[in-house]
Amino acid sequence: MTKLRRLDIQSNRLTKIENLTTQQETLEELFLAHNGIDDEGCTWLAQTSFPNLNVLDLSKNRLTSTAQFSHLEGLEELWLSSNQIETFDAIIPLKEAPNLRIETIYLEYNPIASEFEYRKRLAEWVPSLTQIDATLIGGLGAQGLSHHQVATALPIQEQMRRLQEAAIQRAKQETEAATRQQQS
Repeated sequence: MTKLRRLDIQSNRLTKIENLTTQQETLEELFLAHNGIDDEGCTWLAQTSFPNLNVLDLSKNRLTSTAQFSHLEGLEELWLSSNQIETFDAIIPLKEAPNLRIETIYLEYNPIASEFEYRKRLAEWVPSLTQIDATLIGGLGAQGLSHHQVATALPIQEQMRRLQEAAIQRAKQETEAATRQQQS
Protein backbone atom coordinates (compact mmCIF):
# COMPACT_ATOMS: atom_id res chain seq x y z
CA MET A 1 0.00 0.00 0.00
CA THR A 2 2.56 2.55 -1.10
CA LYS A 3 0.00 5.06 -2.41
CA LEU A 4 -2.24 5.14 0.64
CA ARG A 5 -3.54 8.64 1.36
CA ARG A 6 -5.97 8.03 4.23
CA LEU A 7 -5.58 5.50 7.03
CA ASP A 8 -8.32 5.02 9.62
CA ILE A 9 -7.49 2.53 12.37
CA GLN A 10 -9.58 3.86 15.21
CA SER A 11 -10.75 1.74 18.16
CA ASN A 12 -8.21 -1.05 17.72
CA ARG A 13 -6.44 -1.12 21.10
CA LEU A 14 -3.20 0.07 19.51
CA THR A 15 -0.52 1.19 21.94
CA LYS A 16 2.05 2.57 19.51
CA ILE A 17 2.44 3.98 16.02
CA GLU A 18 5.02 2.26 13.83
CA ASN A 19 5.69 0.60 10.47
CA LEU A 20 4.17 3.28 8.24
CA THR A 21 7.43 3.87 6.39
CA THR A 22 6.02 2.99 2.96
CA GLN A 23 3.23 5.55 3.47
CA GLN A 24 5.48 8.44 4.55
CA GLU A 25 5.35 10.28 1.25
CA THR A 26 1.66 9.75 0.44
CA LEU A 27 -0.25 9.70 3.72
CA GLU A 28 -2.45 12.80 4.10
CA GLU A 29 -4.86 11.76 6.86
CA LEU A 30 -4.19 9.48 9.81
CA PHE A 31 -7.00 8.59 12.22
CA LEU A 32 -5.93 6.78 15.41
CA ALA A 33 -8.63 7.81 17.91
CA HIS A 34 -9.94 5.48 20.61
CA ASN A 35 -6.76 3.48 21.11
CA GLY A 36 -4.27 3.25 23.98
CA ILE A 37 -1.42 5.28 22.49
CA ASP A 38 0.73 7.22 24.97
CA ASP A 39 3.71 9.55 24.46
CA GLU A 40 6.12 6.63 24.26
CA GLY A 41 3.89 4.98 21.66
CA CYS A 42 4.38 8.07 19.45
CA THR A 43 8.19 7.85 19.51
CA TRP A 44 8.39 6.45 15.97
CA LEU A 45 6.05 9.16 14.66
CA ALA A 46 8.16 11.86 16.33
CA GLN A 47 11.23 10.60 14.45
CA THR A 48 9.55 10.24 11.06
CA SER A 49 8.76 12.79 8.38
CA PHE A 50 5.31 12.87 6.79
CA PRO A 51 5.50 15.82 4.37
CA ASN A 52 1.91 15.46 3.12
CA LEU A 53 0.17 14.62 6.39
CA ASN A 54 -2.40 17.33 7.01
CA VAL A 55 -4.89 15.65 9.40
CA LEU A 56 -3.86 13.70 12.50
CA ASP A 57 -6.49 12.41 14.94
CA LEU A 58 -5.23 10.96 18.19
CA SER A 59 -8.30 11.77 20.27
CA LYS A 60 -9.16 9.54 23.20
CA ASN A 61 -5.70 8.11 23.77
CA ARG A 62 -3.22 8.58 26.64
CA LEU A 63 -1.07 11.48 25.44
CA THR A 64 0.39 14.04 27.85
CA SER A 65 2.42 16.18 25.40
CA THR A 66 2.40 17.67 21.90
CA ALA A 67 6.15 17.24 21.35
CA GLN A 68 5.65 14.33 18.97
CA PHE A 69 3.85 16.53 16.40
CA SER A 70 5.87 19.76 16.27
CA HIS A 71 7.94 18.57 13.27
CA LEU A 72 4.91 17.80 11.06
CA GLU A 73 5.05 21.02 9.03
CA GLY A 74 2.21 20.13 6.65
CA LEU A 75 -0.20 19.44 9.49
CA GLU A 76 -3.37 21.54 9.26
CA GLU A 77 -5.60 19.72 11.76
CA LEU A 78 -4.47 18.15 15.02
CA TRP A 79 -7.12 16.36 17.05
CA LEU A 80 -6.05 15.54 20.61
CA SER A 81 -9.38 15.67 22.47
CA SER A 82 -9.83 13.49 25.55
CA ASN A 83 -6.19 12.82 26.32
CA GLN A 84 -4.21 13.70 29.45
CA ILE A 85 -2.65 17.02 28.42
CA GLU A 86 -2.60 18.99 31.65
CA THR A 87 -0.46 22.13 31.36
CA PHE A 88 0.73 24.74 28.91
CA ASP A 89 4.20 23.22 29.22
CA ALA A 90 2.82 20.31 27.17
CA ILE A 91 1.93 22.79 24.39
CA ILE A 92 5.31 24.57 24.26
CA PRO A 93 6.62 22.31 21.44
CA LEU A 94 3.88 23.67 19.16
CA LYS A 95 4.72 27.23 20.18
CA GLU A 96 8.41 26.73 19.46
CA ALA A 97 7.98 25.04 16.06
CA PRO A 98 8.70 27.88 13.59
CA ASN A 99 7.38 26.12 10.47
CA LEU A 100 4.24 24.61 11.94
CA ARG A 101 1.06 25.86 10.26
CA ILE A 102 -1.73 24.13 12.20
CA GLU A 103 -5.08 25.79 11.53
CA THR A 104 -7.33 23.60 13.69
CA ILE A 105 -6.57 22.03 17.05
CA TYR A 106 -8.85 20.07 19.33
CA LEU A 107 -7.78 19.85 22.96
CA GLU A 108 -11.21 19.76 24.57
CA TYR A 109 -11.73 17.24 27.38
CA ASN A 110 -8.08 17.50 28.39
CA PRO A 111 -7.30 19.04 31.80
CA ILE A 112 -5.64 22.02 30.04
CA ALA A 113 -8.97 23.04 28.48
CA SER A 114 -10.19 24.21 31.89
CA GLU A 115 -7.18 26.52 32.38
CA PHE A 116 -7.83 30.26 32.63
CA GLU A 117 -7.46 31.94 29.20
CA TYR A 118 -6.88 28.56 27.53
CA ARG A 119 -8.12 29.69 24.11
CA LYS A 120 -6.47 33.11 24.26
CA ARG A 121 -3.08 31.72 25.19
CA LEU A 122 -3.27 28.93 22.61
CA ALA A 123 -4.16 31.43 19.88
CA GLU A 124 -1.20 33.62 20.85
CA TRP A 125 1.23 30.70 20.95
CA VAL A 126 0.15 29.16 17.63
CA PRO A 127 -0.70 32.18 15.43
CA SER A 128 -1.70 30.05 12.44
CA LEU A 129 -4.76 28.72 14.30
CA THR A 130 -8.17 29.62 12.94
CA GLN A 131 -10.09 27.13 15.05
CA ILE A 132 -9.70 25.87 18.63
CA ASP A 133 -11.99 22.96 19.41
CA ALA A 134 -15.31 23.75 17.72
CA THR A 135 -14.80 27.52 17.90
CA LEU A 136 -13.54 29.62 14.99
CA ILE A 137 -11.06 32.27 16.09
CA GLY A 138 -8.92 35.01 14.66
CA GLY A 139 -11.21 37.01 12.46
CA LEU A 140 -9.24 39.56 10.47
CA GLY A 141 -6.17 38.98 12.63
CA ALA A 142 -5.92 35.50 11.15
CA GLN A 143 -5.74 37.08 7.70
CA GLY A 144 -2.43 38.81 8.45
CA LEU A 145 -3.76 42.15 9.66
CA SER A 146 -2.11 43.86 12.60
CA HIS A 147 -3.98 44.60 15.80
CA HIS A 148 -4.02 48.31 14.86
CA GLN A 149 -5.50 47.60 11.42
CA VAL A 150 -8.27 45.48 12.92
CA ALA A 151 -8.97 48.10 15.58
CA THR A 152 -9.43 50.82 12.96
CA ALA A 153 -12.19 48.78 11.26
CA LEU A 154 -11.38 48.32 7.60
CA PRO A 155 -14.20 48.90 5.12
CA ILE A 156 -16.14 45.75 4.34
CA GLN A 157 -14.85 45.73 0.74
CA GLU A 158 -11.24 45.65 1.95
CA GLN A 159 -12.04 42.89 4.43
CA MET A 160 -13.66 40.81 1.68
CA ARG A 161 -10.76 41.44 -0.71
CA ARG A 162 -8.25 40.19 1.84
CA LEU A 163 -10.34 37.15 2.66
CA GLN A 164 -10.63 36.36 -1.07
CA GLU A 165 -6.86 36.71 -1.51
CA ALA A 166 -6.26 34.29 1.35
CA ALA A 167 -8.74 31.78 -0.10
CA ILE A 168 -7.18 32.03 -3.57
CA GLN A 169 -3.68 31.56 -2.15
CA ARG A 170 -4.74 28.44 -0.26
CA ALA A 171 -6.50 27.02 -3.34
CA LYS A 172 -3.32 27.57 -5.39
CA GLN A 173 -1.24 25.75 -2.76
CA GLU A 174 -3.67 22.83 -2.68
CA THR A 175 -3.72 22.61 -6.49
CA GLU A 176 0.08 22.65 -6.65
CA ALA A 177 0.26 19.91 -4.02
CA ALA A 178 -2.27 17.78 -5.92
CA THR A 179 -0.34 18.28 -9.18
CA ARG A 180 2.93 17.21 -7.50
CA GLN A 181 1.13 14.20 -6.05
CA GLN A 182 -0.18 13.13 -9.46
CA GLN A 183 3.22 13.55 -11.09
CA SER A 184 4.93 11.27 -8.58
